[in-house]
Amino acid sequence: MEPSAPDQAGTARDEAAGARRPLDPGEVVPTAVRRTLARAPSERYGQVHGTDERSDGPPHGSLRGALIGAIVPALVGGAALVVLGSPLALAEPLVLVALGLGIATGLGARRGGGGAVERRRRRMLAVSAALIAVFVAEIVVWRLALAQGGDLAFPDYELQAFGPVGVLQPVAAGIAAWAAA
Repeated sequence: MEPSAPDQAGTARDEAAGARRPLDPGEVVPTAVRRTLARAPSERYGQVHGTDERSDGPPHGSLRGALIGAIVPALVGGAALVVLGSPLALAEPLVLVALGLGIATGLGARRGGGGAVERRRRRMLAVSAALIAVFVAEIVVWRLALAQGGDLAFPDYELQAFGPVGVLQPVAAGIAAWAAA
């Protein structure tokens, strides 16, 4: 009993038993029986219709959305830096908070801007908002120290109170915002 030609499922039908059996190695499926895909698998990686090459994401969002998405997390992160730096007088977690501020600012700018705002502009907005928030928070902490009787100039205060953390905060926030936007 000879088996018939292979069918679409890659099995051969044994006519006598009426059952399917797997193809033997080297057995070729005839062209008339082969299945073909409607589209090539690589098409899903192609450019989405209606989006700009320079931006990623769907074509929604706006410049206003990117601004709001960058400023709100920057304000929240700046407030957290002030609370940790002045009343609690903690220096160690400030770099991690600045890093989180940068990531949140970048993601907010990306989500708010979507595909309508190009990546370069989103990154500029996110980095600017993150750096301004960190610098304003450092100045507010210094002003609070002056109100409590301190008499050091800003650079001297930053070096004495926070050491290298004062320099690492804006660096971490800026790099994280740039990478996340």
